[in-house]
Amino acid sequence: MSFEDAAFHMEGEGRESSLNSETADTAESRRLYERLPLNSQLHIVWAEKKGVQRQVRARAVDVSKYGVQVESEKSIPTGTVVFVYTAQFTPISRASVRHCAPKGMNYRIGLYMPDRFVDDL
Repeated sequence: MSFEDAAFHMEGEGRESSLNSETADTAESRRLYERLPLNSQLHIVWAEKKGVQRQVRARAVDVSKYGVQVESEKSIPTGTVVFVYTAQFTPISRASVRHCAPKGMNYRIGLYMPDRFVDDL
């Protein structure tokens, strides 16, 4: 699937109110761009303290216009700048880790990547 072929729609026009009259501000209602499901293998590379280079295989779970959510066996600290590659080590983009949370035995990692090099994951 090509990123340019995918339609990215603005969301959040009509926010719903909860039963107790407070605004229901869920993650889905706050998203600016639609998330498209994905199942692609990736490699994520980053440098830790003292220049130690780390690498982990990850599975792309979904993608939006400026980011991708991946699942990995290792956690990556929030704020870390990483380099994302396809399974064949074709560069995709540089990204920053927005969040990293446990998901079962793995971690769900949100990557912000405004300057992707390729359109397909």
